[in-house]
Amino acid sequence: MKKCVSASLALVLAAVSQSCSLFSPVDPLPPVVSRLEVVDIKRTEITVSGTIANPDGKNDRQEKKSGTIKEYGLVYGTSATLDVQKDKVIKLGETPGQTPVSIQNQKIGGLMSDTRYYIALYARNEGGGMAYGEVLDIKTTLIPPAVVTRSSVKVARNKAVWYDFDTGTALTTADDPKKDVTIDFFSISGRGTALEINTSNKLQQVSLNLADYDKLTYLDLVRITNYSSTGITYVFSTQTDNTVIAFKTGEGRFGKWRIEDVTANDITMSLITYEN
Repeated sequence: MKKCVSASLALVLAAVSQSCSLFSPVDPLPPVVSRLEVVDIKRTEITVSGTIANPDGKNDRQEKKSGTIKEYGLVYGTSATLDVQKDKVIKLGETPGQTPVSIQNQKIGGLMSDTRYYIALYARNEGGGMAYGEVLDIKTTLIPPAVVTRSSVKVARNKAVWYDFDTGTALTTADDPKKDVTIDFFSISGRGTALEINTSNKLQQVSLNLADYDKLTYLDLVRITNYSSTGITYVFSTQTDNTVIAFKTGEGRFGKWRIEDVTANDITMSLITYEN
């Protein structure tokens, strides 16, 4: 009899305990934020990917208290302790249509070169739960990679050559919006072929004459202060072989260009344009 009473009492206590837990307060859970994956690192830009999801509540009440995600994005700065209230934030969205939210190839631009940055995903839900992902520690590069490299390329010469320095390609029409320079050719009696190089599309240039093309670095190009949109004209001869021109394109890329040879049929040149 005693055993029956004890068992019944235990069942009653368990039921009461469960009943109390059903009505006791529950805390909201923060969203679930993944660690960021580094896709690319450049001089002034970092590209990352990651995911954000709703929390896995213990019961319906906790899930309801947590609510849906109301805001999510990236937070970054030069201090390892990140806070959306004090650091830079890229807000990527508000209430998503579905979760998890996949963030692919998100770029963070306008950064300083050769600088250490700390970056994390963040998300906030209706219940006030705030989550930060694991913080990435990344340093931007000092010198950008060359986006275009051309060595001793021959470009067919007609009355003029139109060229795009951002892609390193000759163009077929004078009115192409990608045109950076127009190279016109004309003969001067007794002197030879003259080259007239005019700028387009906000390109700026400066002739460095017979500078050492191979030793001219990206940092040398950045330090030049007399870029201008003024055209460059000179008579091509054995004394002007390998004339070097530094430039900055309208898209913000620095580069160097060497004219090696000019014939009746083509112009031979080298080109390096750096990513911005």
